[in-house]
Amino acid sequence: MATATDALIYLLNAVWFILPAYIANMMPAIFNKMYGKYRFPVDFGKNFSDKRRIFGDGKTWNGLVVGSIFGGIVGLLQGDFVIGIVLGFGALFGDLIKSFFKRRMKLERGKMWFPFDQIDFILGAFLFYGLTFWEISWGYLILLLIITPALHLLVNIIGFKLKLKDVPW
Repeated sequence: MATATDALIYLLNAVWFILPAYIANMMPAIFNKMYGKYRFPVDFGKNFSDKRRIFGDGKTWNGLVVGSIFGGIVGLLQGDFVIGIVLGFGALFGDLIKSFFKRRMKLERGKMWFPFDQIDFILGAFLFYGLTFWEISWGYLILLLIITPALHLLVNIIGFKLKLKDVPW
């Protein structure tokens, strides 16, 4: 029978596993505040067939590269650079795909789209991890999908208070 200690250890292991994705997801906002005048949008400013931006100004090559690198650095500190890169890039890819659909739904940048704004990067990280290593911890995925929206909101509020983000979500 699992104890509270077992549950806490499982939770901490899940967060430790996904930490490269968490860090990768935060880095574009931090990098933008530091070097925002050097923005290179992933969609090159182009519109989709619906005449709306493909991804929008908030999705940049800068953020994609910086976030992936920092995911890799966290992975390296954890003992596996490749896993960090995969989780980091996957997280940013998930965010990119969410932005594509957000634009199709005519939701502008900065508008909250709950719960997708909070879980997109988790789904992307797990997708890329699964495709790369052919395994997924479904228990971790479910747990992280439950706890990440609250953690995401808390971190974004802190980022907003520190003037790293334009909106608190």
